[in-house]
Amino acid sequence: MNVSSTDDEYCQNLITALADILPNLTIKGEAEEPYYEAPRENINAVLYFRDNYPRSLLHEISHYCLAGDRRRALDDFGYWYTPSGRSAEDQQRFEVVEARPQGLEKVLCEIVGIKFSPSLDDFSGRPPSESFLKCLELAYQEMLVNPPPTAKKVLSGLKCYWKTNA
Repeated sequence: MNVSSTDDEYCQNLITALADILPNLTIKGEAEEPYYEAPRENINAVLYFRDNYPRSLLHEISHYCLAGDRRRALDDFGYWYTPSGRSAEDQQRFEVVEARPQGLEKVLCEIVGIKFSPSLDDFSGRPPSESFLKCLELAYQEMLVNPPPTAKKVLSGLKCYWKTNA
């Protein structure tokens, strides 16, 4: 994609590429909150991402890639969510489960040319913890060298798509 592409164009290109890579997944933007709807009989799973934000789409795809078959059979992958305003303990739990998806998201951002920055999903003003940043970097390195099967498929597919359509 060129530098002047809008978020809408990025999202549409990502959706187009991912439809070929993950044909059993429907991706929809403009949601107020991200959400994963597990597949039902003869109905694809649906992944909703926030507004028209490419980073939201890439983040939710990261969760999908890492969820595995068991979690992909559950709405929202069976995860819990506590909104911003978490206690320090809840924020630490959030960081533990977010480091790996954000490591994959960082690789995806590099492939498609979008700036990555860690997200704490917390508006308290607290900076990311050193342990979170370290875990995120380890996950990033893992995704570069030895990603799990679905992540590997998505990374490879996006690289090919972006080379021919950028």
